[in-house]
Amino acid sequence: MNKTSSAQSGRSIIEMLGVLAIIGVLTVGGIAGFSAAMSKHKINQITDQVQRMVTNIRALYAGKRTYAGLDNKTAYTMGIFDDGFCDTPECENPTNSYKGSILLGLQNGNHHFSITYNGLTRDACTRLAMKEWGDSASGFLTLIVNGTEQKAPSLAHYTSDGAHIFTAEKREIPVPLAKAVAACDHQTATGSVDGTASISWIYR
Repeated sequence: MNKTSSAQSGRSIIEMLGVLAIIGVLTVGGIAGFSAAMSKHKINQITDQVQRMVTNIRALYAGKRTYAGLDNKTAYTMGIFDDGFCDTPECENPTNSYKGSILLGLQNGNHHFSITYNGLTRDACTRLAMKEWGDSASGFLTLIVNGTEQKAPSLAHYTSDGAHIFTAEKREIPVPLAKAVAACDHQTATGSVDGTASISWIYR
């Protein structure tokens, strides 16, 4: 093999490696972009599901004084859970887009109801906690992340004689980023190492 052929062969290998490197970068970028898009889709899906369930539950119990009798079986029978939530004909264990369970519950003597999504990733939990879910006028009462209600710190007020008193805690929703990340760290919050988190929405 002469020197010209060797040089051309060397350039061909370098060019081929360059092309492979570009393909690798594009592939990694494409996977990352697809993953981010899927995550956004799942979060939007959960947001829509929760809002739709709230609307349907209120319509079902319109004119009634409490939400007595509300549970997963009733929700499926009355069309609050559609088939997209269910893997079985009776929908005993409805699941969300992260394959965690969805649970309906009753609060405050059946006057309020809760919607709980389990099995969320920390990223999904954080993003959902940071969303605007409404205020008390809309019927939204509070958000519970990994079993902890999200409230703002108590505020100190001072009387004319210099003594201080503390007001009751107020809601801090949407939850600020730093607080949402801390609340959604399931291992810190509960000692679990499964890496999942849960969120409950409470409505009246």
